[in-house]
Amino acid sequence: MQKNEAASTVGTAGDRGPVPRNVVEHLQGLILQGSLKSGERLPSQRDLAEQLGVSRPSLREALTILETKGLVTVRAGSGVFVSRPAERGPLWRYADRCTPRDVYEARLGLESYVARLAAPRVGPAEASRLMEFVERMDDAYRRDDLAQMSLIDAGFHDCIFELSGNPMLAAMYRPIREMAEESQRLPMAWRERLGETPREHRVIAEQLIARDAAGAEAAMQQHVRAAAARYGISL
Repeated sequence: MQKNEAASTVGTAGDRGPVPRNVVEHLQGLILQGSLKSGERLPSQRDLAEQLGVSRPSLREALTILETKGLVTVRAGSGVFVSRPAERGPLWRYADRCTPRDVYEARLGLESYVARLAAPRVGPAEASRLMEFVERMDDAYRRDDLAQMSLIDAGFHDCIFELSGNPMLAAMYRPIREMAEESQRLPMAWRERLGETPREHRVIAEQLIARDAAGAEAAMQQHVRAAAARYGISL
């Protein structure tokens, strides 16, 4: 990486946005374009920060975001390396706002409680609706239709918020819905564990239909923890 090229591209925050985001966009571009090769070791943080014209704390924040995106691998005592394509997970589109861990942690608390509230409100019509989501997800899984699975997944969770009957919780959910939906999609990249997703949703639906508040809460917690684990995050 040439020092003058890096510095002129990243520059300072000014009207270009936060420095860490500028660094992320610059390094991500170099990686995806192939200017930084798979397996290549980046310069030391001190040298890289100097080349990019940014502070070391800003660089460390940017590298954390790149690691979350799966574009670099941090090896203790060895340095930071460009990940190989086969090692990369799906890119996280909201890296300038939060990490996938942040979203899974928020979902663990919010959605679990919402499931508890929804359970006593499930009657025959609501039970039929929940099972329709489950059957449609099973069908999409059998057809290997990940796009449809993702849409059904989001609809299932939306339905539970609606069934909770609490407009305040629904209002809290709306600003993060897109990020929550993206976090539901991330683990689907690992096809060998894809079948876990419809099974977990069936368990949640069964607990809701049984009107078991504690069981629904526990099933949702297990699902969110498992989804995070499939993406490599332990909650």
